[in-house]
Amino acid sequence: MILLDLSQKEIEESLNELACAIKKNQQKTPLKKLFSKSENIKSLYIYGGVGRGKTMLMRNFFNNLTAVQKSYFHFNVFMNLIHENLHQIRAAKMQVKDELICAVDRVLGGVRLICFDEFQVTDIADAMLLSRIFSYIFAQNIIVVFTSNSHPSELYKNGLQRQLFLEFVNEVLLKNCQIKSLNSKQDYRQNFNDNLAETYFLNSKENCQIVKKIVRNFSEKNSLKPCKIKVWGRDVKIKRANKKIAIFDFKELFFENFAAVDYRAICQKFSAVFLINLPQFKEEDVNEARRFTLFIDEVYENKLALIILAGCDISEIYNNMRNIPWHARTSSRLQEIKSSSYWAASKIKA
Repeated sequence: MILLDLSQKEIEESLNELACAIKKNQQKTPLKKLFSKSENIKSLYIYGGVGRGKTMLMRNFFNNLTAVQKSYFHFNVFMNLIHENLHQIRAAKMQVKDELICAVDRVLGGVRLICFDEFQVTDIADAMLLSRIFSYIFAQNIIVVFTSNSHPSELYKNGLQRQLFLEFVNEVLLKNCQIKSLNSKQDYRQNFNDNLAETYFLNSKENCQIVKKIVRNFSEKNSLKPCKIKVWGRDVKIKRANKKIAIFDFKELFFENFAAVDYRAICQKFSAVFLINLPQFKEEDVNEARRFTLFIDEVYENKLALIILAGCDISEIYNNMRNIPWHARTSSRLQEIKSSSYWAASKIKA
């Protein structure tokens, strides 16, 4: 049993109150009128630092709430599904009143509760869609629970046309959500500090040989060959892979114009990935650093085993770009991903 700190208990209480309101409304409201506006059930937006337990608490809430149509999305995955469905609607030349709303309906499929993990906005295309997407979601009286590292007013900092985005925050997000802060002082992912040297190696002759040996062990008798993964009708080419593992040099994976959907396809196909030559990012490496974050998010969500040969410690990866808002979460997740606890629960051990 996990013992919660005071701030976590406060968030758990807010989630329990929301669950009770939903259950109460179900008991006295016909299914077709579920979550009517008269019930005034507000959505919930939980924000706080990395590793504070936001995802754990929301997952518990989601798993314990039964007899309601519900969906759980990592926010990157949700937006990729929206873009994918827009692509399909346009490719099929479907005659619909509103392509975006049609895409949202296809992704949501009539759910009454949605949980979004890691709500963040870094892309201008997504930022411009969010107002319409969530205005529609809230207009359907769908209850939403968000987790995020940032208060709504701090999202999309320094983004293009941010004033338009802030109108969405003020007129849509803040009006429909309770805003709750999870301000635990402890990054609980730092507790994953056992047996750390086994999957994150600093670049040296000795460690290169160790990584080569691990590759041989996991390759067994299956040789590594080039392969392709179909993503949205195009090929993602992989130079070295077999059925279980793939090996990437950093440049192969992050100098290409890959998106989250490409990284998700890779993480879903393989049980383990070897990432070679992870550098310390320079100030001008914003695009590569952003893609790396998208990749690590997909690794984490898909429980992919990840073995890294790097040029520096995790704590030094972002030393030259401290103004990047997402570096703390990525560094925190890397700490957990390289632990034996994560390894034991990964797909490679399944």
